[in-house]
Amino acid sequence: MNRHAVLTDDTVDDVALLAALEAAGIDAQAKPLHLQRAAKVAADIIAEYPADQIEHARDTLIRWIDEALDTADDARQQRIIDSIEKLQRDHGELVTWRCPGGYIALDVPTAFVTSISRAYGAKRDIELRQLTGLLLPQLERIAPSIMQGVLGGEYVGNRGDYERLVAIACRDLIAG
Repeated sequence: MNRHAVLTDDTVDDVALLAALEAAGIDAQAKPLHLQRAAKVAADIIAEYPADQIEHARDTLIRWIDEALDTADDARQQRIIDSIEKLQRDHGELVTWRCPGGYIALDVPTAFVTSISRAYGAKRDIELRQLTGLLLPQLERIAPSIMQGVLGGEYVGNRGDYERLVAIACRDLIAG
């Protein structure tokens, strides 16, 4: 049996994919692919190679994985750069906030900081959520251990931590 990886959006699950393949008359299996299963599939494929080619195949796979990770890192970095440029273009001047210790730096639109500092209640919460959404490409690169170090006891380990961090950044920028 040949193996193929199919990348879909979040609306397609393995059951829907299998149904579509069966409707097309294709005898197949469809399973979600996570890191452990991907590693097993790669190991199974390499095990099918003749014994004298296994080492070379493994080295080639590792090289391809390294290249793919580098490409993904470059793409993530470009998304961050693009989002910062869009923030500046759409919202004007940016100010850089650095957490104590300097492990986290966020480029934040000063207009939002000013607006959040003047807002109260629901209006402040809405603006804070909106700013958090705009900063997501920058926030998603922060390692959980670093986020926990900055938030301390407020750290929960979910996406709400982003909003708590942005609130801290705004508070520091206002006070600063």
